[in-house]
Amino acid sequence: MPHYDFRFVNRELVRSDPGGLDLPDDGAAWREANLTACDLRNIPGEDWSDWVIEVTDEKGRRVVVLAIGYERYTGSVS
Repeated sequence: MPHYDFRFVNRELVRSDPGGLDLPDDGAAWREANLTACDLRNIPGEDWSDWVIEVTDEKGRRVVVLAIGYERYTGSVS
């Protein structure tokens, strides 16, 4: 199963998910990033408007870039 790393990035900071996730495919990585963004937006008092989630696969290829601050994202996986 492919491995994906998740990074949370804004203009000043980069935070990485220490272990990443093993997921079936790029579509599953996009869904996980979207669910994470929804969860983060629902934390009271937190401002995620300048943050994005970047997901890379085990080859280092960026497969998802998702703005956390958007309420609805209708893009697709590259």
